[in-house]
Amino acid sequence: MNKFLPINNKKVGILGAAKSGLAAAQLANNLGAEVFLSDIKSLSNIKIDGIEFEFGKHSDKILDSDLIIKSPGINNNSKIINKIKDSSIPIVSEIEFASWFTDGFIIALTGTNGKTTTVQLIDSILKNDGFVSLLGGNIGIPFSTNVLHEKNNLNDNQIFHVLELSSFQLEDIKYFKPNISIILNISPDHIDYHENFSNYLDAKLKITMNQDINCHAIINECDISNLHKKSKAKEIKFKVSKNDSFFVKGKKIELNITNSLLKGKHNYENILSAFIACKLCGLKNESIINSINVFKSLPHRLEKIFFKSEPIFYNDSKATNLHATCAAIDSIESNIILILGGIDKNNSDFSILKRYKNKIQKIILYGESREFINQQLANYFDIYSYQNFDKAVYKSIEDSNNKNNILLSPACASFDQFKNYEERGNYFKEIVSNYYEKN
Repeated sequence: MNKFLPINNKKVGILGAAKSGLAAAQLANNLGAEVFLSDIKSLSNIKIDGIEFEFGKHSDKILDSDLIIKSPGINNNSKIINKIKDSSIPIVSEIEFASWFTDGFIIALTGTNGKTTTVQLIDSILKNDGFVSLLGGNIGIPFSTNVLHEKNNLNDNQIFHVLELSSFQLEDIKYFKPNISIILNISPDHIDYHENFSNYLDAKLKITMNQDINCHAIINECDISNLHKKSKAKEIKFKVSKNDSFFVKGKKIELNITNSLLKGKHNYENILSAFIACKLCGLKNESIINSINVFKSLPHRLEKIFFKSEPIFYNDSKATNLHATCAAIDSIESNIILILGGIDKNNSDFSILKRYKNKIQKIILYGESREFINQQLANYFDIYSYQNFDKAVYKSIEDSNNKNNILLSPACASFDQFKNYEERGNYFKEIVSNYYEKN
């Protein structure tokens, strides 16, 4: 039983005034809670009717709360969190809080790579079949926003919440129980935050923690051996073999997805997990396959760019870890000029790229971690290194021929030179487009 309910007249403190914090504040306020919002940043462009707030500091006023909702990314070892723990005030995530107030069917997905593509695919399949589906979580739409929409738009239709969840969102759950959970894959990521891979894995596995025998957990058997120790979910293991055959519970199945724009083993894993989830929701094979085959791939995820050029360009800027970069390389046959760099978050072992010596012709490095990467790869590849991103891209163009595949798959975060991976990917496309317009 949820000890925090009912929420009306409770004092709810919210740490962080980004999208999820603001959405949680609005939901809590709508439910009759006394809300106090605190953000350490000095914010001047936020207007919040009927909610008390402080910006530019975390004062002790947040300690006068019955419950605190923490925005993802606020470190559990920060000064304000330690104060809250010393005061024995319960801390939950926005995902956890919102889940208490929905009557919808929850499909929740996590993993290191491929999350956004897969939740958008599931959402698209459900909508194409006439289901009411609300996409939320780490994809940019807070769960609280969708739950508030659900409460304000009551109807007789079953609502499906399709959630992309990060390790940051999962580490502070208490009762969150999705009807279907999906773990796509797990490889080292965000180690700068979680300190080690074990902590990162534990956070991911929490997606299954509260599931009972009426719930399903869909997991990639190549990466995940066990669910959370408390989970009682019905386990469905899937895998895609090296020759791109599909297996569910150890049995080979056939999916006619030759017309799908999603290519490569990693995308086939995304497709298979989405197929299983939608089958559990009662959809027919033909309907699911038709939706898969018309689904358009997302920008910055092995995005094939068609310029007036003979080399082929791939924008895989979303690849912010080495596992994602390896998946991209696996999807391209040969003659790769690889652009790597940015900020390595995971103390990565880039030497594993030596297994692609027959595919990669040369590597061009840029950014903060270029020397760290170069030290690991100099003995295996022709390497060129630049501080600035644009110089690295120009070098890739100048050194290419009509047989080359120029792959931007940085294996690093973008924050040394860009706001995010989208800005990096868009700049890549802009540089190449401008180059071929002038030549």
